[in-house]
Amino acid sequence: MHFTQSNISKVAYVALVSSDKKVIFNHKLFLDKAMGQGDFFITTSIPTGTYKLIGYTKWMLNNSESFETDITIINPFQTASENKINSNNKTISLLEKNNPENNIQLPKKSFANREKVDVKVTHLSQGNYSLSVRKVQDLPFIKPLTSLEFSKKELNTTVSFSDSNVILPELRGEIISGVLTSKNNLPVNNISVALSIPGKTFEFKLVKTNKEGKFLFNLDKPYYEPNCVIQVLNNYKEDYTITLDQSATFDLTSVTIANDVKLSSELKSVIEEHSVASQIENTYFEKKADTLSRTIPQAFFYQPIAKEYILDNYTRFPTIKETITEVVKEMHYYNKNNVYSLYLSDYDPNTEIEEPPLVLIDGLLIQDIKELLEYPAVNIYKICVINQGYSYGNKTFNGVVSFITKKYEYNTNLSGSYIIKTTISNPLAKKNYFKPDYSNKDFERIPDYRYQLLWMPELLDNNQISFYTSDQKGTFEIVIEGFTSEGKPISIKDYFEVQ
Repeated sequence: MHFTQSNISKVAYVALVSSDKKVIFNHKLFLDKAMGQGDFFITTSIPTGTYKLIGYTKWMLNNSESFETDITIINPFQTASENKINSNNKTISLLEKNNPENNIQLPKKSFANREKVDVKVTHLSQGNYSLSVRKVQDLPFIKPLTSLEFSKKELNTTVSFSDSNVILPELRGEIISGVLTSKNNLPVNNISVALSIPGKTFEFKLVKTNKEGKFLFNLDKPYYEPNCVIQVLNNYKEDYTITLDQSATFDLTSVTIANDVKLSSELKSVIEEHSVASQIENTYFEKKADTLSRTIPQAFFYQPIAKEYILDNYTRFPTIKETITEVVKEMHYYNKNNVYSLYLSDYDPNTEIEEPPLVLIDGLLIQDIKELLEYPAVNIYKICVINQGYSYGNKTFNGVVSFITKKYEYNTNLSGSYIIKTTISNPLAKKNYFKPDYSNKDFERIPDYRYQLLWMPELLDNNQISFYTSDQKGTFEIVIEGFTSEGKPISIKDYFEVQ
């Protein structure tokens, strides 16, 4: 069977489940051309045992489909009774070599500690592959499926559902949905609802409810802040109540997990070696930290047409009221019966509209202008202004005013049933994994107990790859897994020694 990429979903989810059906974590990955990557931190509170790693998309939930694998976790920091260790023996065997087409070319088969290894990968068809270089496992583990083995599995590729229970595919991005209800039987259709994820690279979305009061937001690119504010934008907002839909998750009732790992007393020294190596690596973490892949900053929706006032370029005033009066010439504020509002003078009076401007601070929709005007002006970095009619989402505003703070830490005091302040889990960010360079003498005195010498989740075709061995000795395996562009599975292994 051949497998080709699917662009139906832009978000994938990965969960770790224990043998008693408890979810240890559930992470999300934004997909780019059906590809995503991430890594998961295992805490010392997780006991030794067998766990299920489950990957799925919301669309797959319609068919209760997922990609699953059993993994073994050994926790050396808990007692034997906590880990349920018994005395059954486990035989460790070396996997046979499997590189029939000589895709992996090594200059030799034996290397010294901290020696540079140059690997040439050849004759790979265009496709998507990962590459791992790791010491051959010397502890009991469940052998993961290779791409070849996975391709032989029977998969149900037909999605069946009824109109009443369909889970929408996240075709354009992550979906956050909910429903509005009215306390006094006001109409619930065509009501504007705003979503803000405030921060340095904020997200702001504006949608309208349907005839049943339902609304749906599509987060079409990764976000990096956990706080989320959803609020009704309406003159009678206090009459409405927002209820968010529960996010659909994988049904664990049908999940089966392999028997718990068996550890023998003979493995004590091996486990201790792994534990010591892990602790040493953690001690020097700051010297060897992975880095996040550089992301290209996204322009805010009002750029580049907004005029910017960077306040440090002007005389600083203690209040936002004074700053508006003395610095931002297009903007004015009004006070009527202690209710404040902002007004923008349109450069063309013939195009002015009655709607107030859209006001944001760090991407957070501001509906209480008095609260904004009481915020210390010293915390404001810049003010961005568009003084003309501006359509965004489902509304047209008399311009846009965006305040950007210095530390992106503004919090609104608004509360009520029409506003929800919640947190959402951020999608995992891509990383550049640390690789020591022993031609740099700064690393000479730093211990190197790595078992994993290299991990490349996205291997480009015909790569010339270089890495250094660590202070570990033994047999290491190079593994390439993936699929060609035509969906043909590729699984290649080769081995070398470190002496």
